[in-house]
Amino acid sequence: MKLTFTTLMVAASMIFFGCSDDDNPEGSAGSGGTAGSGGSAGSGGMAQAREVDATPVIGTLSPYQDMVPNADGSDLFPPNSVEAHWYQWDGRYVVLYRGYDATDMTGICPGNSIEVSQAFSNISNSPYPSSASAACEGAGLATEPGAGSFGCGSLLYYVTEIPTTTVGNLWGSMELSVSGGFIGQTTFGTATDLANTPEFEPGLEAYDLPATGVDAGGVVSCTP
Repeated sequence: MKLTFTTLMVAASMIFFGCSDDDNPEGSAGSGGTAGSGGSAGSGGMAQAREVDATPVIGTLSPYQDMVPNADGSDLFPPNSVEAHWYQWDGRYVVLYRGYDATDMTGICPGNSIEVSQAFSNISNSPYPSSASAACEGAGLATEPGAGSFGCGSLLYYVTEIPTTTVGNLWGSMELSVSGGFIGQTTFGTATDLANTPEFEPGLEAYDLPATGVDAGGVVSCTP
């Protein structure tokens, strides 16, 4: 990632990251375009939905306390109602934010990183939808080609900047920039398990999602 996927903390010690005002040019996943589109994947008519395997690499999001007085991420969505489901594609991790409804276009700032020996790297954020840039104000944005957040019907997924060759703990968050800092919810470290991490191909027109503990799954279409 860049400098931060928020002012996130290490679970017990509550370590905060520095922020950056990196640009977030638009592009599309799986197309070789530039990063961080916050847009909709898929580009044409209805296609056969790609069946997505269930992943065992899962983290549950819960609120954290930032430097914003009397506020945390509970107002964004109910605690424990969204899970980060980790996949891989083309040498990078992809995270599906299951339980979150991407048809809610009010603006959110998904982000992710990997922790190795209590140090965080490959930190990035990407506003969803792309017009909601204020949601990530003050956070380091995705810059690698094809990276960023994407909506496909009710599914929100993120092509990360985390290489699958890195072994550590995966962190995924959903946050909102507010006066004084960030409010949000985050996972608190999910161990990498590449051998058991299924593939998820970004940029397709439809997916058939497995049921999870936070949503029923089923077919989602990425076309308007």
